[in-house]
Amino acid sequence: MKLNELKKAAAMAQQDFQLAERKAAELQRSAKAAKAKTEQARIEHKRIRKAAKQAKKLGLAAEEQAREQRRAWEKAQKRLSKALKKLAKTKLIGAKKGAELVAKKLLPNARKPQKPAVAGQSPPATPGAQRPTPLSPTV
Repeated sequence: MKLNELKKAAAMAQQDFQLAERKAAELQRSAKAAKAKTEQARIEHKRIRKAAKQAKKLGLAAEEQAREQRRAWEKAQKRLSKALKKLAKTKLIGAKKGAELVAKKLLPNARKPQKPAVAGQSPPATPGAQRPTPLSPTV
């Protein structure tokens, strides 16, 4: 009987061994899958960190570009303001000079009377008066 019991024990041990092998193989498969999954997660994490770093770089570059554009805009605004002030000043001076020129042109007789070029001719009429033209009919 000992032989039968030994055979049964050997068969049970064989079954337990096969079960343990199957469990070990299953655990190896699950460990391999977990390893692959962690590797994928590591690669994904690395990719995300790289993308975040690139986004940060782009954000800093965009901020710098915005600062540069703002500086350029402010500089242009300042130049425009100066040009407008200069234009206003020029117009003001031009208006004063223009008024003086107009006064000189309109009132040349007021300052010094002109002498008639030919004796018997009257001095020229004031600029506001109308003179008959040779083509206009006289009434």
